[in-house]
Order: sequence, then C-alpha cells, then structure tokens
Amino acid sequence: MTNIGSFTFQYDQGEDRIRLIGNLSNGQQRIDFWLTRRLCLRILGAADQLIRKTSAQVSRSPVEHRDAMAQFEHDKARQALQVQEAPLETQAEAAVLHRLDASFRAGRYQLSFFTEDSEAAVAVSILNYAELHQVLHLIHRGSQSLEWGGPVQLFGSEIPASQTLQ
Repeated sequence: MTNIGSFTFQYDQGEDRIRLIGNLSNGQQRIDFWLTRRLCLRILGAADQLIRKTSAQVSRSPVEHRDAMAQFEHDKARQALQVQEAPLETQAEAAVLHRLDASFRAGRYQLSFFTEDSEAAVAVSILNYAELHQVLHLIHRGSQSLEWGGPVQLFGSEIPASQTLQ
C-alpha cells in the first residue's frame, strides 16, 4: 500500500476526468488515479456531512450558521494553499478510482483509495483539517473547470450526499 504525502491534480478535458497524482515529486512511490465526474460529485456531496461531524467550530455553531462557518473554514484553508500552476505532461498509467473512504481519528483524517479491482486500499493519506479542505477545494475546482455541474460554493449548497464518507 502506498502512502500519499503530496497531491497533484490535473484537469483533463480530453478524458473528462481529473488525474490525481500522489507523490509526483516528493521522492515517494508515485501513484496515479482518474477521478470520474460521478465520484467527485459524490465526494463533494459527502464533504458537508464529514465537516459537520468532525469540525468543533462547525458543530458548536448555531444550526442556522453552520454552513457559513464551514464555508469560512474552507475558504481560510484554501487561502493557505500553495498551488503551482504549470502544464503537466504525463503518460503514466492511471487507475480509475472506484472509492474514497475518509475516517477521522485524533484530529486527523485518513483517506483510503480503492480501485475497482481491489478489496483493500491501494493507497492512504493522513491529512490535517486544513489539508483535507485543500484537497476538497482542488476536487471542487476541477469539477467546475470541467463543467460537471458542481455548486459554486462547496458548503451550504444542494449537493446530494449519495455516498457517506466514513
């Protein structure tokens, strides 16, 4: 199983998919996944529930302000994101990501990556709260770039949560 320490996202119009590259240039074993429209929209739909359950700030906010607090925290993490915009030429093989599980323990999030032909996770990544928001932002940004019908704002919008991240 590969431990993903860094993420690179490429929005591929030709494939109509997002290429997630784990460990592109950090010296660890590289792993590439294709994220489909369906999976990305399911991840974004489940993100709201995950943040509501795991963020102390959001859960302590009055119900009518939780969406705004979640969006505030998301925007704060996004502002700290250091993105290097550059064309990425890659011919590496990529597996279609079939499932992404998220668990929360001791203030950290574990993302487990599954391909269609694997019962066990093929890769994992341990993230803090800000890093989770940054990954969600890049998936959200890709869904907007590819015009997949995702919401303008990640939190407080009507994305059906068809898959629960655990």
